[in-house]
Amino acid sequence: MLLRLVESATAEAAPLEVQCWSEGKWQSVTTDAAFARAFRAVTPEADEDLISVPSDVESFASDEATSADAMVLEFEPDSQGILLLPGSWVWSGLEVIPRAARRQSSAVGYMVEEQLAEDVEDLHFTCQPVDGDLCTVMAVSRRKMDALHMQLERLGWPVTVAIPEYRLLGGLSGQSSIWLDGQWAHLWQGAGRGLTVARSLLMPVAESLLAPDSGEEAGIEGEVRDSVMLFGHAEELELAGLTQLADVEVSASPAEEQLLENVTGSSAGNLLSGEYQISFHAAEGPWWRKPAIAVAACFAAQLLFFVGVGTYYKIQAGRADAQARAVFSEIFPNDTPRADLRRQVQGYLNQSTGGSGDFARQLQQLASVWSSGDLRLQSLRFDGNRGELVLQLRAANLGQIDAVVGKLSNGQYRAELLAANELENGVSGRIRLR
Repeated sequence: MLLRLVESATAEAAPLEVQCWSEGKWQSVTTDAAFARAFRAVTPEADEDLISVPSDVESFASDEATSADAMVLEFEPDSQGILLLPGSWVWSGLEVIPRAARRQSSAVGYMVEEQLAEDVEDLHFTCQPVDGDLCTVMAVSRRKMDALHMQLERLGWPVTVAIPEYRLLGGLSGQSSIWLDGQWAHLWQGAGRGLTVARSLLMPVAESLLAPDSGEEAGIEGEVRDSVMLFGHAEELELAGLTQLADVEVSASPAEEQLLENVTGSSAGNLLSGEYQISFHAAEGPWWRKPAIAVAACFAAQLLFFVGVGTYYKIQAGRADAQARAVFSEIFPNDTPRADLRRQVQGYLNQSTGGSGDFARQLQQLASVWSSGDLRLQSLRFDGNRGELVLQLRAANLGQIDAVVGKLSNGQYRAELLAANELENGVSGRIRLR
């Protein structure tokens, strides 16, 4: 949305009017009493009145700042505004500014201090490169920028660009231009500087800016004439005077329709920079909000997927564990399932496998010595957990028992005599093989 501040060329203390470009014409915008007071011409004693906003001010309550046909300004959720400031507010010039100093308003100001009528500390500067280090420098009163900045924030208007009116002429491929806008005349030199004057002063100013230069390279006529694009309705005397100074090309289309095509959200010479920069975000938020929302949505979806899969497998694992405990209770009715059922069952399997192997090998070793004497097996007990075999043998005498123990100890397993009892018809001995 394109807005502009309009001031009177004759009423020195008249309040500014806000206009909006709508339906091919400028329409007045309804403002409130605080806005009207903020931009009155002020004296040094009236600094507080410039930017102060009474707390009891009601919007749209002043007949001084509103009219019956004024439109109420409403911004779309995603729109941003561009504001045209009165060109008479902004000084413009050409200066060589090093790249390192362009972003420092105070440094730029001291480089053009001799060309200014005000103190550098009281001005806000912007710098726009034109050719190499040659830059267009613009300066505007800090008092007016303070008022503008505060009113934009108070009203909540998403205006992010503010340029002087004559800066619209700077987008015409470097061609010198004049825009006759009511009681004002906006001028732009192709080199890269502009100014706004009252229309009654157009010819004296144009003569100083567009007067032809004499030179040896001027050709037969002896003059080098500038080419000027003229916008707006010119009176006969104005057109005749300009034609004497330069080759004038009159624009056939309305000035606004052609000039506003060059206005963008990143227009050069934006005065709302540095400390006056305004970053309004629409309802959708800053540029990174949509990617952040997409990333957050993907993360949430992935998290929900993992939670769902985890819950599903947890339920399946619970069912499998219940079935395993039921089967375990059937196989081992005298044992209680523990927390780690798998390890408990594996332990039983390991014991069973290891015990069976030991028992078979121990029997083989016992069989190898059984025929060596008159022996009689009274009892046999195998402990699978310990892997040991306990024998109760009966022999004719204690020497046969000792001989059996010695032969059993010569194999894979070690044998020992645990006890021996003398009987009426021999000796009974208990032997452990492990």
